[in-house]
Order: sequence, then C-alpha cells, then structure tokens
Amino acid sequence: MNETTVPYSAKYWLRSFLPLLFGMLAGHLVFNSSIWINTDEQLNCSETNASKNSPCPTVGRKPRIFCYINTFPANYDTKAIHVQNTWARRCDGFYFTSTVSHPNLSVLVLNMTVPEIRSHLWVKMRKILREVYQIADDYDYFYKADDDTYAFVPNLRQFLAAQDEPSEPVMWGYRWMRLCPGGYFSGGPGYVLTREALKRIVERAIDRHPECPTTDEDKEDVKMCLCGQAVGVRLEDGRLENGSNLFYPYNIFSRAKKAAEENMKSLYFDLWGSDPKRSVLNFDPSHISFHYIENNEMYIFEFLAYFLHPVDFVI
Repeated sequence: MNETTVPYSAKYWLRSFLPLLFGMLAGHLVFNSSIWINTDEQLNCSETNASKNSPCPTVGRKPRIFCYINTFPANYDTKAIHVQNTWARRCDGFYFTSTVSHPNLSVLVLNMTVPEIRSHLWVKMRKILREVYQIADDYDYFYKADDDTYAFVPNLRQFLAAQDEPSEPVMWGYRWMRLCPGGYFSGGPGYVLTREALKRIVERAIDRHPECPTTDEDKEDVKMCLCGQAVGVRLEDGRLENGSNLFYPYNIFSRAKKAAEENMKSLYFDLWGSDPKRSVLNFDPSHISFHYIENNEMYIFEFLAYFLHPVDFVI
C-alpha cells in the first residue's frame, strides 16, 4: 500500500485497535468485578481484599433479606427469568410482582383494578407493600429492585449486618436530592427497608397519613420516601466513608466504555508504575447494585463474581 493511501484518521485507528480495546476492557472488568463479592464464607472481612472503607458485619449476625422485584408480563421471558437465574436466588426469599402467573417464575400475582402500566406504578406499589407486609416478621430487611437491576446479594448482606437493627425504622439507597424534602432513593438500583420501616409505611402511612400521597403516577420511589419520612423512617445513604455509592443508578458497562473513551490509558495502566488503576471507575469491592443491566450482562456479572477465581483472591 502506498504511504499516501494509508488512512490515518481517528476512525481507522479506532477500528484497527477495537479488538485490543475490548480485550483490555474485559480484563479491567475481570480485575474489578471479581473483587466486588464478599461471600458468606469470608468470616473476617478485615482479612479479605475489600476496601478498608467497606462495612464489616457484626459477628454472628446474618440478616434475613427478602427481595421483591417489580416486573411486567411482557418482561417475564426477556428480563425477569434472567434475574431469577442469577442474583435473585441468593436472597433468603424473593418473588416478582406483577398481575399474571408464569410457570417458571415465582410471581406474586396482584389483583389490580387499573391497567398494569407505568403511569399506575404507585397504585401497584401500594398493593405490593401490603402483600410484603404479610411476611414482615419472617425477614429482617426488604430489598426492592427492578427487572433490570443486578444486585450482589452477599455484599448487601454484609452491608446490612453492619447497619441498624431491623427494629429501627430506616431506608437505604442511592439518594437523589430533588422532588422530595430530604431527597429520595432511586428505585432503579433498588432500596432497602428495615422490618420496622416496612411496618410503619403500611400500618401508618399508606392511605392513612395526609403526607403520604394517593395521587396515581409513576414516581413510586419518590412516594416511598415521602410516606416513609411522614411516619419517622430515616433515610440513610448507601455509601461508604470515602463517598463511594453502593447502589448505582446506571449501567457499569456503559460507564466503563465512557471512561475508556475519555482516557483509555489511565483506565488501565499507569505507564510510570506497575499497578492497574482500579479506582478510576470509583467502585468499591463491596458495591451492591447497578441499574439498566442487559440480560447477557447479568451472566457476565455471575461469571466474574462467582465462578472466576483470580490468583490471590479468596471467594
């Protein structure tokens, strides 16, 4: 090829090195994602690879977690089944919440008098909470998620073991400081209620307290925080002392791709040192959840976190 015909454009360079970029990205995710999980077998978290900012569980305490996952019939075979195949089975109990049963899914069938669409989400959530309330005494904490959420349940369990007792009225999640005094927790990556928080919201807030809205609309997560605060439920950020959010409302893979595009070199290696820059994405080994996760990405998380065993890492 003549030297003058060589296409030196950025597009040509990116196309030529795209396989290398994907390989490096996969390596970075392997290096990071595989250390997010701290399983129940890790008895002393001070001896694990987790960050020093990671919460250590109270000795001998294993929180009982019930997960209720919001979905729709149209998503059963495209989303919900993949949640059930991956992270949901690590909860102490779980079901999907919708209006139609499915032979291969654990579904709490709701009797709704309005169409099961996003604009009626608050009506649906109030019904869900009343149903979950029926098993309130069987569990310590209640984790609400969506059918495109991925949660590292062992990390959630470790986080809760270091928090307030279930008898305290508390919620945790990723806080948006808008739409609600004191902010509200994003429903996408999920939020957690203690047993007492759930009981207060159902017994004293929903359809009872004047500050708990009855307006039918889609902002279920905003309503949850309004109703919770109305009856004394405390909102506490799900984050570490270093500021890392444990509940993340976006897709980690998209975040990694964006970081790679902005600064590929610093994402992977410091050319003047020998260690990968693992902190570029600002996620901690004790991270709990992500939102907008595709079906195939859920299985990637499963493989990296539970089946891949890096050298010098105990899981």
